Amino acid sequence: MQIRITVAALAALLMASALSLVTSQHRARELFADLEAAQLLTRQSEAEGNRLRIELGRAGQPAAIETLARQMGLRPIDPDHTALLPPAATRGAP
Repeated sequence: MQIRITVAALAALLMASALSLVTSQHRARELFADLEAAQLLTRQSEAEGNRLRIELGRAGQPAAIETLARQMGLRPIDPDHTALLPPAATRGAP
């Protein structure tokens, strides 16, 4: 009788241990999948940041600015079409 109780207890412990092992392996796989997804997002974010830095560098160059200004209908300053305004009157002067 004592042996049956011991065997039953050992079998229950064995089942609990096996269930715990399966659960921990499943959780480890979930965490690994989450880690891979986070690493992929990090790589994508770094690539996007690099692309934006390159784009910002190009956009700041005078040639790029001039090209965009011409596309918007702007033209270089022409001294013949420039009007200079007199300095602002000082306060108290009529």
